[in-house]
Amino acid sequence: MATRVLVVDDHRAILDLLQTMLGRQGFEVLTATTPSRALAILEQSVPDMLVLDIMLPERSGVELLEHIRADDRLAELPVLCMSSYVAGGAGEVVRKHSHGLVDKVRLSDVVDRVREIVGLA
Repeated sequence: MATRVLVVDDHRAILDLLQTMLGRQGFEVLTATTPSRALAILEQSVPDMLVLDIMLPERSGVELLEHIRADDRLAELPVLCMSSYVAGGAGEVVRKHSHGLVDKVRLSDVVDRVREIVGLA
């Protein structure tokens, strides 16, 4: 069975690119453009990993990350954060609650880190 990765980003082009790039690596990719859609997917089933943009509509990726870590069912879910910009205390939350932060301008780095985190590198 393929490793399932949920990618959350409000930019459809980035979602499409990551879905293609990760799909070529053998991952099953789920996508969400909003935190509320991501939570709906996570309520249905827990993927093997989450790739989370920090800058999102509705609520920030940092707030979503904190919500995920407070949920016993999701507390151990590997999360890789991505952003082209992280301000203020957001960086500290990301470092504390995720498996790292990558610059989403370099999507190949996102794919490499996903492979590393799930043990396929």
